[in-house]
Amino acid sequence: MSIEKLRNKAKRALLDGKYSKALEFFEGLHKAEPNDLRTYVKLAELREKTGDSVAAVYDYIKIAKAYAEQGFVVQAIAINKIILRINPEQTEVQERLQELSSERGDHWAVSTIKPQDQVRADDVNLGKQAKLNVERTPLLADLSGDELEAFMDSLTLKNFAAGEHIYDYGVESDCLYLIGMGTVRLNIQLSSGGKRVFSRLFDGDFFGEHAFMSRTAHTDVAVAETEVSLLIIDRETFDVWVKKYAKIRETVESFYRQRVLGRVLAMTPVFEDVPADARMALARKFNIRSFVAGDIIVEEGAPGDSFFLIRSGHVEVSTSDIRNGDQQIALSVMGEGAFFGEVALLTDKPRTATVVAKDALELMELTREDFNAITLEYPSVRSIVEQYQKKRVQDTIKTLMQRDS
Repeated sequence: MSIEKLRNKAKRALLDGKYSKALEFFEGLHKAEPNDLRTYVKLAELREKTGDSVAAVYDYIKIAKAYAEQGFVVQAIAINKIILRINPEQTEVQERLQELSSERGDHWAVSTIKPQDQVRADDVNLGKQAKLNVERTPLLADLSGDELEAFMDSLTLKNFAAGEHIYDYGVESDCLYLIGMGTVRLNIQLSSGGKRVFSRLFDGDFFGEHAFMSRTAHTDVAVAETEVSLLIIDRETFDVWVKKYAKIRETVESFYRQRVLGRVLAMTPVFEDVPADARMALARKFNIRSFVAGDIIVEEGAPGDSFFLIRSGHVEVSTSDIRNGDQQIALSVMGEGAFFGEVALLTDKPRTATVVAKDALELMELTREDFNAITLEYPSVRSIVEQYQKKRVQDTIKTLMQRDS
């Protein structure tokens, strides 16, 4: 039987709740592909489901050690939590994590995130120099030895099925979520009532920082795209750790700022054709500018070479009626996710309207140079901005004509 057929049979048996049959298929898959750790994890899960806890723990230990030896700390912690749930006296993995952290220092404790799907699971001594796709997990920076062990003890493990909501829009939360294994999708709600994916997160990523840091309700929806194991940090635990390690708070706040930018880009029609995973890179090209109520952001007739997105707050847009002594005519009020300044950017002409902050305002400013660079890679961005520019000209003419009627 081919690997693909065997995998399909295994999935079908799982869906049907036939765990003993699924176990047979996953044993076959693991034998055929011993390098696939995710298959090995599923095999261990099925051993526990079918009553063989001893074999499950044995497999989980091998899996956790494989992750730990390669520096995939988050994944190793998640597996260790499962081991301790099954057998609280089985501390072998936790001790090994502590040893490795002490041996390799702080930098080992932060080198993780997004391991390749295939790692040599049948050989727990994989070698320290193996070339794997690793990145840094800054949340674990500065933790080593006993500190890492204490941090692991403070985390709560929770599993979610594929398609299950981890949290919903408008719900308050006092938790940060760290992905041990799996994929999580973050959706935003659009003003039209629809939803849009603005980020996909993987092993080692964390989320939920917006509601956590601002102490407000969630402004997105987190959905388990696959089966997901989460390590949850509550506020009390977080506060204890940031007193010792200020860098943890700095890291979360930095991610918070960046993800807000990504969320605004996802809300803006201009960037709807840009892949979700590319928006965060684009967000870094914007400069953040803050204003208070009454501040003039752009003034009609002034030169302009930048484009603005509203990150938070509101602006009032107006133009002058030259037929009536340059009397100001209100054109619109815009809020989060809206943009302005596109006319001067596209045409090299002076600003065609005055924009004033109505309340506390944060803007994302993009220079002409960066705008042109983005539109070279994503031509749809320019075409959408041009469409909006034409429509706004038509709307302005319509407003002026209505005043004359």
